[in-house]
Amino acid sequence: MRGEAAVSQEQRETGSGAAPGQASLVGDVVDTRRFQRAGSLLREVVFELDAAGRLVMTCLAWERLMGVPAAAWKGRLLVDLFHPEDRDQARALLRTAVARVDCPARLELRLAGGVQPRWVEVSVTGDPERLGGVLGTLVDVTPRRLAEDAAATRERYLGAMVEVQRRLLAPESTGDLYNAILEPLGLVAGASRAYVFEFHRDGAGRMLQSQRAEWAAPGVSREFESLGTQGWPVDEAFRLNQWMELSRGEAVQGPPESFGESTAPALKAQGIRALLVLPLTVHGELFGFIGFDNCAESRMWSPVELKLLSGAAGALSLALEQHTADALRVRTEATLRRTEAGFHLLIEGFPDPVVVHTTDGMLLSVNPAMARYLGYQDPAELLGRHLLGLVRREDQEVARLHLEEAQDGGLAARSHEVPLLRRDGQVVSADLVTLGVLFDGVPARVTVARDFTERKRMQAQLMLGDRLASMGMLAAGIAHELNNPLSYVLSNLEFLHRALGPMPRPLGAEELMEYQQVLDDAREGSERMRQIVRQLKVFSRVDDAHDEPVDLHRVLDSVTQMAASEIRPRARLVKQYGSVPAVRANEGKLFQVFLNLVINAAHAIPEGLTDEHEIRLITRVDGDGRVVVDVRDTGRGIAQEHLSRIFDPFFTTKVPGQGTGLGLSICDTIVRALGGSISVESAPGHGATFRVALHSAVRGTGPSPARVA
Repeated sequence: MRGEAAVSQEQRETGSGAAPGQASLVGDVVDTRRFQRAGSLLREVVFELDAAGRLVMTCLAWERLMGVPAAAWKGRLLVDLFHPEDRDQARALLRTAVARVDCPARLELRLAGGVQPRWVEVSVTGDPERLGGVLGTLVDVTPRRLAEDAAATRERYLGAMVEVQRRLLAPESTGDLYNAILEPLGLVAGASRAYVFEFHRDGAGRMLQSQRAEWAAPGVSREFESLGTQGWPVDEAFRLNQWMELSRGEAVQGPPESFGESTAPALKAQGIRALLVLPLTVHGELFGFIGFDNCAESRMWSPVELKLLSGAAGALSLALEQHTADALRVRTEATLRRTEAGFHLLIEGFPDPVVVHTTDGMLLSVNPAMARYLGYQDPAELLGRHLLGLVRREDQEVARLHLEEAQDGGLAARSHEVPLLRRDGQVVSADLVTLGVLFDGVPARVTVARDFTERKRMQAQLMLGDRLASMGMLAAGIAHELNNPLSYVLSNLEFLHRALGPMPRPLGAEELMEYQQVLDDAREGSERMRQIVRQLKVFSRVDDAHDEPVDLHRVLDSVTQMAASEIRPRARLVKQYGSVPAVRANEGKLFQVFLNLVINAAHAIPEGLTDEHEIRLITRVDGDGRVVVDVRDTGRGIAQEHLSRIFDPFFTTKVPGQGTGLGLSICDTIVRALGGSISVESAPGHGATFRVALHSAVRGTGPSPARVA
């Protein structure tokens, strides 16, 4: 009976029992329905272009992205959608898609129109069904671009602020406070010129302004000796409302025509398109200003930039207060270090949470933003505590690793996601960046914490998309894995139903033994189905943030069962398990990591050569006590020029349409969030080895047994 069920299953899989053409037709219908269901889950705009690049078809998401119905754009050129400066890139992208080169055709371009730029990621490929046609997607990446730009701006300004403070305190300085800081401030502000004017009065008591220092970018003319830089009346240089704003300690910015009527022509003649003025106050009196010219564009400085540059102006004002009237350019390093006020002024106004701590982590200074972020009323409540005391015990290893990367006086350590503990016990995810500085004359570190909530949400969306892609890829194999045991469970139950008949009767010993065997087979098939369902349940837990001791061998076994349909036609699977302890992780996330690695290994091997290739899973403990997993294949390998980019988002060596380029990037994100590492070794024609190293769980967890299969 079981043999008959197996034959029936083979006929269903090969289509030999169906009428000619029927199996193919049914398969096409099923594929179409699956594509439609999957498309309803996507938030991307999917579109089709004809050979001339005109829009032929799109979806409802078009209106959500563009704000106009898709029908209004049908028949128009897609390149007209983009900013005029980006249209040549868009045309080149479409030509690449039509040529069907072996690399992803993907770019991030700006949309036309609007006051603020909007960015979309455009992914395109040639349409195999329509000569010269193009299929593609649009994804709004504006929030990510803005978040990345804002983060980069803050990090760049923080580095400049640290450099300004270093120059104010440098013992080799000749005492020229102005020229010492104009260059780093001008560069970070994206200015064409940076300069300092001081106020003074003439014999009649009229307020005048005179330039004392200037920095100019390469290729920009210096105006230090120009007419109007010495002894120019303040009431002609500024409008009354602008003078009032400067007197209140506020910044003034705008195009040349917004300043004094007699000054505006001179500003335009210097090529200035935008101007920023920050007041300098000494002992409560307006002393002068720092100015910045933009000769390239009329872009205004953002509120964040204004706040940070104002902090630098405040630090210079404080330095000027420490000098006598006849030595404005003489540095008083000892006084500034003793008061520490200059550095405090910089971090006090910083919009992100900031702490200054010793090289071993003792908190020396905390700004108000950090106190609010952690739920404290007064920053003084945190002084004297250790930085690792703000981190959960299980996350302290990641935080310690981050601190060790920041060398005194060096560049910023790369950011790490570290959960911080608030005063009320809640946990907030922060992205930490640390720089080496001098504080009170001794080496110290300054750490900036950026809220990780939005980035965490975007990562969760990417992981969800990767899971859906993996499930779509494995759907047929999973159905096959479920269908086989289900077939012989049903066959055996049907056999019992017929054998026992409708009327009860005594059973002989031989019949009982046969029926017992039939039930055992049915139970074995049911257990197999239960294991597959459990694996799907584990895979669905990838968004669960709970970490716990995880048996790595059980995860790898589940992964290989799930990916069996991808491995079986390509290679032998070899499990070389050593004796390793449990690791502290999320089981679902580890499942996603190793499923991606195993599927990638399988796809690197051509079908039909099972006897010549293998995929080997090796587990061991390295010299540092970490648990290491090697996923090794004998496939085509990875080119040397691709190795450095293999974990970059959206980078893939697969042909268009067969990979999103997110799988390995997500693996890297998950493993690093667990405090581990992932690396790759490969050479073309010699396969590849992906190595994942993880920290073991808490002591007392027994190792998984060693075995080879």
